[in-house]
Amino acid sequence: MQVAALALIRAGIDALPESEDAWRDLLIGLTPDFPDGEAWALVVEDWSKPALLQPPVVAGGNRADYKSRLATPDALDMLVTAKNHDLKQSRMAGASEEEWLFALVTLQTTEGFLGAGNYGVSRMNGGFASRMSLGVRPAAGGAEAAFRRDVQRLVADARARPDRRGGIPLLWTVPWDGTVSLAFGDLDELYVEVCRRVRLHRREAGGIEALAAGSKCARVAAAELKGKTGDPWAPMKADGSSSHTPTGAGFGYRQMAQLLDTGRITLPLLAAPHDGDDRTDLSIVAAALVRGQGKTEGLHRRAVRTSRMEDIDAWEQAPLDRIGHVAGKRADEAGEAGRRLRRALISLVQGGPEQARLDDDAAKKKTERWLDQFNRMVDHDFFDADFWSEAASDDGNHRLKWRGRLRAMAGEVFEIAAAAAPRTEMRRVRAKARGRAVLDGQMGKWMKEAEHGE
Repeated sequence: MQVAALALIRAGIDALPESEDAWRDLLIGLTPDFPDGEAWALVVEDWSKPALLQPPVVAGGNRADYKSRLATPDALDMLVTAKNHDLKQSRMAGASEEEWLFALVTLQTTEGFLGAGNYGVSRMNGGFASRMSLGVRPAAGGAEAAFRRDVQRLVADARARPDRRGGIPLLWTVPWDGTVSLAFGDLDELYVEVCRRVRLHRREAGGIEALAAGSKCARVAAAELKGKTGDPWAPMKADGSSSHTPTGAGFGYRQMAQLLDTGRITLPLLAAPHDGDDRTDLSIVAAALVRGQGKTEGLHRRAVRTSRMEDIDAWEQAPLDRIGHVAGKRADEAGEAGRRLRRALISLVQGGPEQARLDDDAAKKKTERWLDQFNRMVDHDFFDADFWSEAASDDGNHRLKWRGRLRAMAGEVFEIAAAAAPRTEMRRVRAKARGRAVLDGQMGKWMKEAEHGE
């Protein structure tokens, strides 16, 4: 999307072309120093010229630096499979050019630090962080609709700011010997970077392999920015200190509530609805391949289909701010319900004592699987019709209704836990009775607090 937006902005064109030839002309226009299209070819044997996402060498002798041979795209990709079990290494023998392209895109635009000589991209908060995206997308139309919407939004934003920073748009077109970083201020706001020295070439026996070399520094000198690079998909911490880094927990209801909380997060450009959007057909989409220190913690994606945006628009807050406000309240209520459920579960697993020991770490650990089940149930129902009714400020006691749902879910989970608790029948009856009494007492008082709404 950044490449398409850059091509349109540089060409002074607003409308997306509809033909392959028109797109080819636009891309060649974005790389005028390479009119024969080398910058867009997957394999270019002349290493003094760029290839797609592969910077040229500075001098012929630099080619000797490329000593690491990678025979398959999955060996090049960023996914960490160091133990070589569960997910095997280097399995994609006979891979297509498209698969090599996907591996290159993932590596060069989302990879982080992975040991000496292997630096990461600038558009995230540190070498062990992850690059994520948060945006509003058309709920229908798939990738094409999302692509068209975001490119048009980026072009419109550029046109509205005549003083926007230009500069180098495609970093793989600049020669690199691994010893010099590019200054952030010399790059276009929408720059597309590369973080590794990689070249693809065709083997004599057929097929493609990658050759890689290390570097003595990151390609972009931007470590002090901590991800504050103007990435139009990247949520920022509200205090302006850095970009947001997702965790391996993914995008459950708590994480989504945090992302939409304006007290914690500043939304990126593409996470705000605009006049060209169909307000009846939008989703809020969060996605990230979460990295850890020497490991991968999962590919996470969540799309929340919005509802009644035209009604939410009439509220005094911006639509996503209002949605975030309601999500935050609901998440807090779910957290409180979980704490009350935990007290009942602790009593259950301790066998129903007169007074449960709430600081019993062993008992807490035994309750975790049931609390996880409770949170999965909450997550499933979190963005339901009642959520959007509250966001649209319909009449009614939304707080009491949501607490009632949480109480019912907690009760269901307690019954499952009681049936599974490893006790003799006599102790099971006592443990269940006393644990249930704790739960009913905790929830009854909590429900009464909400009888009059906020």
